Amino acid sequence: MEKNLLASDIKLFVTDSAVRQIQLMQENDYTLNGLLFRIKIGGKGCGGFTYDTGFSELDNDDLVMETSYPLINFTLKVLIDPFTAYYTQDSTLDYLLDPANNEEGFVVTNAADGQHVGKFFKDESKLPPWAAKK
Repeated sequence: MEKNLLASDIKLFVTDSAVRQIQLMQENDYTLNGLLFRIKIGGKGCGGFTYDTGFSELDNDDLVMETSYPLINFTLKVLIDPFTAYYTQDSTLDYLLDPANNEEGFVVTNAADGQHVGKFFKDESKLPPWAAKK
């Protein structure tokens, strides 16, 4: 797959709560040694994309967004594959903890989600350049 985007093309805002949760997990869970945090498109429904988050190894075509947080002595590296990067160029990663409603987890909010509803993929102008029919 051709990689047309660079990590610097992606505007990913990571909230303080997400940074601290990723740091907590990486520093305290030995099973995550050598793994990096990943955001990926997990599926597509009528209302748009769903997103998966977790930890994985670096793939050859991954983009790596790296941000230093010197006040907490932590460098966050977020992996994103080219397909996900194409559709999530302006996104926010947050960590939600709401014990009253029994909700906890990472949440990806994509500023362009409204453009990816229904059968948008039938419009070739909305496909990544490497996916368009030639």
